[in-house]
Amino acid sequence: MSNPKKMAVEFVRHVLKHNPEAKSFAAIYDAMAREASARSFHNLGYDELAVAGISFSLLDTSKLERVISEAQKPPDI
Repeated sequence: MSNPKKMAVEFVRHVLKHNPEAKSFAAIYDAMAREASARSFHNLGYDELAVAGISFSLLDTSKLERVISEAQKPPDI
């Protein structure tokens, strides 16, 4: 992974695109966990996403909230 932060944001955008009903943090977290389990984003699972900065640990929720917030912003052109 050449740019882990970018990969993390792209993963969350993928999740949001494929789960438009996910609005709350809990719903987005659940959708992210399902997508990681299914390896639906570039065949990346929990371990690979952790390297990119996506941790599903409840101790890291503030970091995950920041990544989600970044992903919800319009992409730079």
